[in-house]
Amino acid sequence: MMANSTLIDTAYDYVNTQIRTGEFMPGSLLSENELSETLNMSRTPIRAAISRLEHEGLLVTLKNRGVLVKEISMKEVIDTMEVLYLFQLQAIALLKDGVVEPDLKNLQEHLNRSILAEQNNDYTQYLVSSMKFSECLLNVMNNGVIAKIVDASVKQMILFATINFKLTPHEPHYSANRLNQSIYDTILAGDYDRFREIANQSYAHNRQRMLRMSRL
Repeated sequence: MMANSTLIDTAYDYVNTQIRTGEFMPGSLLSENELSETLNMSRTPIRAAISRLEHEGLLVTLKNRGVLVKEISMKEVIDTMEVLYLFQLQAIALLKDGVVEPDLKNLQEHLNRSILAEQNNDYTQYLVSSMKFSECLLNVMNNGVIAKIVDASVKQMILFATINFKLTPHEPHYSANRLNQSIYDTILAGDYDRFREIANQSYAHNRQRMLRMSRL
């Protein structure tokens, strides 16, 4: 049982990583037999891993065709972005009222890492660090339920951004660094009204951008 559980985790980690790094792109068909050969294990743990990933909304099994890497709808991306935006407004209100204090040390570290990643053209590290910056801001609410929602939302946004980067490698990317730098500067200055303005402008801009993409 322990060995079987380990094999399931191995299969799950492999497929999950391949999806989240864009190696298995949305619309791709996966084969249990090919995964079994790649991972040198039977199809039983492969099926169990696929079941977990189906539950998480990343895969869907097609009868007699294989396993499909699920597409991410633009509606889902916009909805996720809105959830993070609303939580951000709540965090800003708490910061402005002095109910909580910003974690300046970790914010600076995440910002530095994402800037360094841009300099090294490491988009994966940039995504992780820039989203950790956002998570660090929202963590001031100290709410476990919200933290779980934020974690799932961040993973979804990273997945979408990874796929978008793979599909549009020659378009400008790394824009979150300039945004996060401006946010960090307003926090240092204690100017939370300006922070709210930046958040409103960023959400409106990104929402319009997503809507335009959905019409292409």
